[in-house]
Parts: sequence; structure tokens; C-alpha cells
Amino acid sequence: MTTRKPAAHDVFATIAAFGACRTPQEVGEHLLAALLPFGLHHYAIGGMPTPDNRNPTSFMFHNWPDAWQRMYFDRNFAAVDPVPRAAMVTAKPLTIGELRSGKAGFLPEPEADDYFAAAAALVGGKGLLVPIHGPHGYHGIAVLVGGSEDFSPQDRARLQLLALHAHGRMLDLFASASPATGPLLSPRETEVLRQCRAGLGDDEIARVLGISVRTVRFHFGNVRSKLGVKTRAEALVTAVGLHLLGA
Repeated sequence: MTTRKPAAHDVFATIAAFGACRTPQEVGEHLLAALLPFGLHHYAIGGMPTPDNRNPTSFMFHNWPDAWQRMYFDRNFAAVDPVPRAAMVTAKPLTIGELRSGKAGFLPEPEADDYFAAAAALVGGKGLLVPIHGPHGYHGIAVLVGGSEDFSPQDRARLQLLALHAHGRMLDLFASASPATGPLLSPRETEVLRQCRAGLGDDEIARVLGISVRTVRFHFGNVRSKLGVKTRAEALVTAVGLHLLGA
């Protein structure tokens, strides 16, 4: 039994549903429902570094398992990940297979094989990379991953349209987050801050949450960026003042 691929009007209905979403996570839920018929079940959508700011943006939403994030930083996959480079140098969607074969204009380093193998073991080794280019040198990305990448030209067009509109709506919601509603901290970032509030240091937080010290520090960096502060103490005071940590 095969799953029916969404027709054009289904894609437009999903895009219309994005507009009614109140959070990026809601956008992700609608996107995921639209991706499943294509054999795709994980997504990562966000912004990329710009030439004048090499620090990764805090705008990034995904449904990848926590194990991937821990592995990505513990094994320093950032040093060999070819996806950001591909998103910067090509404008058209590419499958993971095309990226690996050099269709982005370069061949990934041999060291990237471990990165691809680890991703395949967790979420599947196939999918579509959709680069997103905007005004003022903006670069974004949507990575749609699963067990299939045998996409017809019509499938690619539909997936690209879904990715572009999901990215746009997520970015609008991210940018419009205000002190009244609170910045969009991830569940893991919130938990790291809660442990910090309880007086735990990096080593203790890592042990309690089952993550590495390096990942703990990565989460603190994201929190500082999202809250617009420079220190952990300021982050904690701000988060408590905005009622982001609960009781």
C-alpha cells in the first residue's frame, strides 16, 4: 500500500495553516504531517551564519532526537558537516545523495562519512536540503530527512514550497517573541537553566541531564543569545523575571 502524495491544493492548505500557527512548534507539527507522505519524518529549519557574523544564529527549530545534538557536539561534527557550506553556495534544493556526490559544487571531506553514518542511524540517511536566501545577505536552511529521496520534479517543487513557507512563518514568530510571551527557549535550554537555578555547576548539570559539559555550555550560549544578555547570572535573572522556568 502506497501513501498518496499531497496534491498542489494540499500543499497550499498546509501553507495556509502555517499562517494560523501561534508558535514555531505548531508550524513544525503541520509541516511534519505534510512531509510524512514523502517518506520524510524529521526536519531542521533555521538561519545560517552571515559573512559578518560567524556565530550560529539562535533561530533553529527541529524535531531531531536529543541524542543527535549530543553526538553533534561531542564528536565535533560541526567541523566536517557539509550542509551549511552547501546552503551558502547553492540556491536549488539538493538531495543528501546529490550533496554527497558533489552536486553542490564540492565533495564533502572523507571525515564527513562518520557524520552521515551517525545521522542515518538516528533519523535516516536520505532527504532534501532546501537553501533559503533572503534580503541583506540572509541565509537560511531547511533540512528534511527520512528514508526516501526519490523525488519527482513535482515533489521537489512541493517540498521546496513547504520548506520556504515553514521557514518564513517560523522566522516571523521567532522575531515577534516579546517579553510578554517570553523568548522561545527549547525544553533542554529551560532544563539547563532550572538546574543552574538550583545551584548546580556545569559538571553536575551534565551528569543530571545525561549530556556532556560541552553541550551544557552550548545550551547556555544559546540562552544568552536568545535573552540578549552577556552572563549566566543575567540569563537566570531574566528568565525568572519572564516566568520562563515555571515554579
